[in-house]
Formats: sequence, structure tokens, C-alpha cells
Amino acid sequence: RIAAWPIAVVTMLGLAACSGNPSAAPATSAPVTTAPSTPVAGTSAGQSVSEACISMAGPLAEASTAMAKIASVDKADVQSAVKTWTTLVDAFRKVADSVSNQEVKAAATTLHKDLAAVRDALKKIYLDGDMTAMSDLTTASTDMQTSYTALNKLCVA
Repeated sequence: RIAAWPIAVVTMLGLAACSGNPSAAPATSAPVTTAPSTPVAGTSAGQSVSEACISMAGPLAEASTAMAKIASVDKADVQSAVKTWTTLVDAFRKVADSVSNQEVKAAATTLHKDLAAVRDALKKIYLDGDMTAMSDLTTASTDMQTSYTALNKLCVA
């Protein structure tokens, strides 16, 4: 039963270490679009990828705080751990909701869903005692890493 915690925590620590990248993307990469450098007031449809990634800075900071809590939760306190994962899932929902650029929104929404799947698998294993959910956790963790990488690549391109 303890094997799932290290997988989840290592994954989240990896995400926490990289969570600042999207907000730094514009400073390290040239603009890809021909959108004006100043956002056009009242036009969310015109949000560039760079602008969308910058707008995620606040919600990503909240998600990073939740990730740090996951690493420090007492592994014997399963209910608190699941609650902390729920905080993380909610933070990434805010990330997905905070942008209007459809490409970034789709990537952030996929990551949100994958994080929820990890949380749900952990709940099945630790709260419900369903060890058959280990394969769900493995799949969800892989999907989460893939979707995080996709969002990160999009924002640092």
C-alpha cells in the first residue's frame, strides 16, 4: 500500500519544481504569434499563448503550494492526503479556467482531469482499500506527467 505514495509524491515534486516555467516563458522565448505585445482590452479571443501562460502565474503559485503540502502530509493520515490532492486538483481547475486561449485552455484542462484521476485512484487505494486501483494510479500518473509536459512545452515554446 505504501508504494503508491512515493510515486505520487515524486511526481508532484517534479511538477512543483517545474511549475514556475510557464510564467517565465515570455522572457526566455520569442513571441510565436503576430498578436500585439499589449493585450487588446475586452478581447479574450485574442489571447496569445504567451499571454495565456503568463495569466496562469497566480493559479500556478496556488497549485505549487498544494504540491508542497502533498509532500509534507503524514502518509498515515490518508484523509488529509486526499484532501490535499483535492486542493491541488481545484488549483489546476483555476489554472484551466483562468485562460481564454483555446490551445492553452485545452492543455490545462487535460492536466486538471489527469490530476483528478490520480487523486481518485489514491482515494480508492487508501480510503476504500481497493488494491486493484493500483493500475489506475499507474495509468493516471503517466497521463498526468504527459499532460503536464504538454502544457509546459506549450508555454515555453
